[in-house]
Amino acid sequence: MSDCLIKAFSGCACPPGECAQKPVVPAPVTFVSWRTQALTCFAFGFLAAIVSAAWMETQFKTRDLRNQEDVSWK
Repeated sequence: MSDCLIKAFSGCACPPGECAQKPVVPAPVTFVSWRTQALTCFAFGFLAAIVSAAWMETQFKTRDLRNQEDVSWK
């Protein structure tokens, strides 16, 4: 690959016809399968559920300790 792209974007003038070269090999395009997407989605969802459950548990524990004297046991 020539430095024609560098010349074109850096403001240097190229001789006529030099910058009109097309790449020989197109850029690779990768596709992620739907199974990989689904597994990733489930994994992040499971992780979010665990983190939120742990956070809620500490919140409820703090609230219960704070309000334990307000509870009537009649």
